[in-house]
Amino acid sequence: MMEKIDLLNEAQNADYVFISVMGPHANESESDILHRKYDDIKKAGESFWVSRIFEKFIEESRNKLNGGLGYMVLVEGESVEDTKVSVPATQYSEDKIDWKSIDDRISHVTGNLGKGATAYCFDDMELFEDKETPINMNYSIDLNYYCEVDNPLEAIRFRQGKTNVFAKKNETKLEGGMKRSKRRIVAVLRLKHPYVVWVK
Repeated sequence: MMEKIDLLNEAQNADYVFISVMGPHANESESDILHRKYDDIKKAGESFWVSRIFEKFIEESRNKLNGGLGYMVLVEGESVEDTKVSVPATQYSEDKIDWKSIDDRISHVTGNLGKGATAYCFDDMELFEDKETPINMNYSIDLNYYCEVDNPLEAIRFRQGKTNVFAKKNETKLEGGMKRSKRRIVAVLRLKHPYVVWVK
């Protein structure tokens, strides 16, 4: 069993968080991906999670989080497109100009690695399952309490091609959200500055 941490509580109390939809990835199961990333942290102190993140969310996160800790709440998905790309990224950059090599101790960083591919960079994570038991359905988040930074009156919405949002927490439930707004939480990642990088 993994060491108990409390990143979920920290993320729930944060003013801003990334929320991302979990989906199939390069023919790996959900559990295998999560535990592989967890092992990366134990070996290398960090890991990367490839996902399509709009540039406006990258800019907003750097402005709002201002070098402090960030969080990404990973939630269950419904119709996220499977990524068949299995050739791993070998470099990352926070500005698309200066590129650094990904630590060899980190397992393969795969996903949709087309032009402008992005990834969360994180140094800790909390999982809500283990390989012997089903994911705990008691951990959930109501998306109708979160809005985009530039749209504070409407709850966040996911759609095909938009499975990541940098969101602001609201004290009351917002209108205009998704019909199924309560989602099971798969994991919480603790992001380190610059929170999101480009990978290739």
